[in-house]
Order: sequence, then C-alpha cells, then structure tokens
Amino acid sequence: MLCLKQQSIGGVPIPDILAPYISAPASVPFRKVEKYRGEVSRAQARADLEELRYILDNRYSGKEYWERQGISFSQCYAEIARFIEVRKRVNVSDFCRAIHKAFDVGIVDNHFCFASPMTGRLGFSKIYAAYFTELLVEKANNAYTVIKSGAQNVQAGDKITDPSCLYPTLAPVGKEYFLVGCRSWEPMRSMPVQVDNTYLAVDVHRCRASAIPRGEDVCLHRTQENGIDIVYSNCCDYVGQLTEKTDITAIGRAYADTDVLIWDNLSNQGGYSGIPRDFVLGLNGYTCREESCAELVSPVTKGRPCKRKWVLAGAEVREPEKGTYDGTLYFLMNSNTASSGESSVHYAKSLKHAIFIGENTMGCNTFGETASYRLKRSGVVLCVPHKIFLCRNPEDCAEGKGFTPDYWVDSADVRREVVRWIT
Repeated sequence: MLCLKQQSIGGVPIPDILAPYISAPASVPFRKVEKYRGEVSRAQARADLEELRYILDNRYSGKEYWERQGISFSQCYAEIARFIEVRKRVNVSDFCRAIHKAFDVGIVDNHFCFASPMTGRLGFSKIYAAYFTELLVEKANNAYTVIKSGAQNVQAGDKITDPSCLYPTLAPVGKEYFLVGCRSWEPMRSMPVQVDNTYLAVDVHRCRASAIPRGEDVCLHRTQENGIDIVYSNCCDYVGQLTEKTDITAIGRAYADTDVLIWDNLSNQGGYSGIPRDFVLGLNGYTCREESCAELVSPVTKGRPCKRKWVLAGAEVREPEKGTYDGTLYFLMNSNTASSGESSVHYAKSLKHAIFIGENTMGCNTFGETASYRLKRSGVVLCVPHKIFLCRNPEDCAEGKGFTPDYWVDSADVRREVVRWIT
C-alpha cells in the first residue's frame, strides 16, 4: 500500500479534507486593485441621475416618440429622484432596478436597456408573439374545414366559421392550409375559435419556431440538403471563415444561377448589416433597404460640441425587377431574428421571387445604432440607440411585432419542414 506523507503549513498539519484546496505559502508582489463598489452616496446617485438625463435627452432616438405616446421622461426622472431621496446610501443594484422600473411604463424597444454587475441586462424587450392551436385547416369550396385536430373539443370535419384566426401555412401544390391561432403581447393559454358558428375555448401554445436554439455564431455557412442549396446565418458578424477582407458579394454570386436557394436566418440576432446587403447584391445584382432613417445628432452622439438636431434620409423605392436572380429564395425566420437579421429581410425583399417562412421576426429594427455609456459614480451602464429606421409602411416591421412571414410554420425544425415541402 502506498503511504502519502501528510502535508503541513508552518509545521501545522493540513487536514486531509483541505489538502486538495490549498497550497504552501509563496511570495506575491503587492499590487493595488480596486474593489467593486456596491453602493454610492445620495449625492453621487443624484449626480448620476443628472448624467442619465443628459445622455437620454441627447442620445435616445425613441424619446420624442414615446413622449408623444404619453410617457413623460420628466416624470420618470422624478420617480428615480424620489427613490434616491429616501436613502442615505444607494445600493447600485437597487439603483439600476429603480431606473429600469421608472421607464418600464409602456416603452417597447428591443435595443434599449440598463445594466449593472449584479442585475445583468434590464431591457424593454417585448414581442407580439404568435400562439397556435393543434388544428390544421384546409380551404376548399369557400369553406374552412378542420383536417387535423389535437384539440379535445374540435373534430376533423368541423368548420371554422370566423377566418380571422387563420394563418397560412405550408401546403401541397394546389391546396391552401391554415393554422388556427392569434398574436398577443401577453402569454396565452387558450383562445376563442368560432367552430360551426359557436365560439369554443381552444388551448394554444407559443409558436414552436420560437424555440429554435441559436447555437454558436455562424454566418453564411454553405451546405446542401436533399440537393437544395442552403446558406445559414444566425448572426451578421465576421466569424468562422469570414473576415472583413472576405468577398461577401462573391459568396452571393456563387448562387446566382440556382433555381432554389434557402437562406436560413432562424434566430439571427444581428450584427453588421453590410454582410446581408453584400450577399444579396452578389446573388441578385441589386439590393434595396427600403427604409426612412432619422439620426439624432448631438454632443453625445458626436463626442464634441454641436447642435442637437435630426438628420433625415428618405426611403429609396424598392424595384425588384432590377434584380437579376430568377430563382426562388426561401427565407427562414422566427421571433429571434432581430436587428441586422431583420435588415436581411429588407434586402431579401429586393428579389423578384422571395418567400418568407417560419414566424414573425422580433421587431428590433425601429430604434437602432446603439452605444453604451457608464454612469461615473455607480457604474450603471446604458445601452442607447440614436437612429430610427422605418419601413415605407411602418407597421410592416413595428417594434416588437416584426416582419410577418408568407407562411407560418409551427415546428421546432422549420428548415426540415421547408426542405420536405420544396422536395
């Protein structure tokens, strides 16, 4: 049997239970390090509030819009001030939460947020989500007939007599299929469905396409399934084999003669919009992001003295007939497709034949071009956009609502469903 000599520190034996965790004394040079300050004084919090006001008033591109929707930023600042005044010392985490709470009174902005080390990101992200029943409906002879049912109170053969709850989905050639569902800002468990002229409460679930995992960063990864070319992007960043010197246009051009191309942007949470722009330009010879833009210019955005003003740019008119790609692009998206992922939708709409499939995008496009700022005393971080981007019809991609697909797919494997549908 092997006997191990018991270790000791300064002649004091180290108990066996501690031996794996500690080591012998060693010389270490002194270096001054700064501890995290978990609280600030009332005066310091007041000063940070003034800095917060200055940044938001002169950087946040959504301020004027939300004030016109009835949200008073002055009242928000006043609420934060009241939080400060009843405390001698202000806990940084509580301060960050109080700032967020003051503004969380109706703002929907998937870029805007506050953060601190202990709270993490506190944002204003809201999604007008899709909810579906377990019903599949076919339209034939001007009637909407249930052809598949997983609902206890609805049977195959029943008629849906109020079609306002129907969402087009993938169907065989010559047929029209629909999912039965609704969209809501709040979580849903059931919805009223008019079946044979009688409203029934039918169970619903969040669209399964929303649950598609994002995985590691991938951009313009090229593959094939069942002979169909597929390009996959879950971000718009220079990752993997892509660098800033990569000819993105050439990647798109490689598919210019294909009859069918799937561009999988499921859970693409954005990055640099120039990547999808150049990809579509190579594929199609033409691209257009049909948006009006307003940029808030101020001493905060420019980092130097200047006037606070808006710089406006009108929307270019999209003309798909200018494009050279004659195949069909199938664009896959879900409610985690956001920001520059939604710019990809804009550019894909430049094609003559583009079909959008899956689920609504996040709606993280209206207020964009963010920068982060750190309040000097508390260290609370603000992530603040300073531009506004609007579709020609702003409702086409409203914040929190996003772009609407041509065909909805209630599946956690949208790509597989689309490949099967195409083939």
